[in-house]
Amino acid sequence: MNIISKFNVMTVLITLGLAGGAQAANEQIAFSTPNLAMPFEVHMQRTAVKAAKDLGINLQVLDGQGSSPKQVADLENAITRGAQGFVVSPNDVNAVSEAVVEIQDANLPVVTLDRSVNTQKKVPHFGANNYKGGQAIADLVKSHFPDGADIMLLTGQPGSSSNIERTRGIRDSLKAGGAKYRIVTDQTGNWMRSEGMRIVESVLPSLPKPPQVIISANDDMALGAVEALKEQGMKPGQIMVTGFDAVPEALLRVREGWITATADQRPGFAVTTALTQLVQNIRQKSAITGADYPPILITKDNLKDAERIDEVGK
Repeated sequence: MNIISKFNVMTVLITLGLAGGAQAANEQIAFSTPNLAMPFEVHMQRTAVKAAKDLGINLQVLDGQGSSPKQVADLENAITRGAQGFVVSPNDVNAVSEAVVEIQDANLPVVTLDRSVNTQKKVPHFGANNYKGGQAIADLVKSHFPDGADIMLLTGQPGSSSNIERTRGIRDSLKAGGAKYRIVTDQTGNWMRSEGMRIVESVLPSLPKPPQVIISANDDMALGAVEALKEQGMKPGQIMVTGFDAVPEALLRVREGWITATADQRPGFAVTTALTQLVQNIRQKSAITGADYPPILITKDNLKDAERIDEVGK
């Protein structure tokens, strides 16, 4: 985490009077992630563990392992075991809503992180605006190709709100640009690098001509696409590749020119803010307001502004 990011995290804690666990009460907080096999989720989990230590809370990390039924069961068990607050990043926008409603019915505070959930009673949400991030990516593509482009679109896990919102932003922006922006391939890679690589390897040779752009709904799939392009003898920048998440390896590929841009959601800020507001609600009954902000588009020009740039090797 760079100096700016560290400052942002500590500002959140100090502003709310919770830095250093001065009001520590060891509250039991359940932190439910969709799948800790994903590097982005691992980063959020590690950030949450650090923030929990600063706040003086007992954090229980629940790994949904990509299974909505497991995530639901984990959350229900956490209610039974006496969790006092919940941070949930839902595996599916609808499938996990039942468990979230149970938490609400138990009059326990619950927030969503990165991914939202469909419930009748609104749940405070913390995370970058995925729709605006998708729009920004597609707007960048249009600025690079004002006369139009053929585009491969690699989408994420169907049913996850982040995928739904990002791809809607991408499609809406491309549609606004007119018919000259053509999506020639539209396939889901389920957030997986191996799937991004497989799709590009199998589809690229079958196209009449190479596309100008590969838009990926996350960095892992973009990194898989880059590997496929390398294997086919392509050079950095020969096909424009975009990602989403600003993970360290993707930032390295931005530096090298293989990835043109990735959207930085500032996940450390989102995690810390979510936990801080949740704990303050438990301790002082303060309102949970959530945090909705646009991602920062990271290119070679502003690489130093990425939240995780300190994790990129020289």
